[in-house]
Amino acid sequence: MSTQSVYNLPLLLNKQYMLTAVLRETADTVVYAATQQDMRRDVAVESLRPECMDDPIRVQRFLETARAQTRMGGKFVATTLELVQAQGSWHLVRERIQGEPLDELIAAEQRVSAAVLCDFMLCLCRNCIVHDMQGVATLPFSLQNAFFMGLSFRLENLAIAGERDPRSSCRALQSVARDLQPLVDMASPMADDLLVILRNILRTTNWKPATVLDVHEDFVRLQLLLMQLNAKL
Repeated sequence: MSTQSVYNLPLLLNKQYMLTAVLRETADTVVYAATQQDMRRDVAVESLRPECMDDPIRVQRFLETARAQTRMGGKFVATTLELVQAQGSWHLVRERIQGEPLDELIAAEQRVSAAVLCDFMLCLCRNCIVHDMQGVATLPFSLQNAFFMGLSFRLENLAIAGERDPRSSCRALQSVARDLQPLVDMASPMADDLLVILRNILRTTNWKPATVLDVHEDFVRLQLLLMQLNAKL
């Protein structure tokens, strides 16, 4: 799918957001890189295609997704800023995460310490737990939705309208457990222990609602061991 704007860029939206480029698109929306003029910060603006405004079902889905993302904000997730109506359509404004997507790190054959990746998996587990508890549906998770920021991570807000699939957390954690392994710096402390947990996630076949809690506890124990190790150095 080609990434083409439905507007002539640059465009000042709602007297506030300067849209400059297309980041990605779906059948119903286009996501723009933008700058919030008064705050002088980078944002992402997801715009419902104007032709979708004639379809009440698509409009309702877009608005319900916006509300779900607002509820699912958190420390590790891109912040939803506001929902505006302008240029004959609806637009959802979110924080634009500044960092390196994990899939690009893997493609560049970079490596990250087990301690940092343990923090990432804890972040992902907590995100899954919150979505499970709230029953909020999400888009499929992949490493392009996670951004490395030196010693920490941020996640895209993948909440969407609709009912949550009971296997969403299983699919997300198993997908990441498979794809993350090439990123592990095997020279870093506890790297082998991290790989054991990732491989155990992949071997889990009888996934239950509480399984994500068990996985979370595995990473908490690994983090504690890493902290004790660092204390001895």
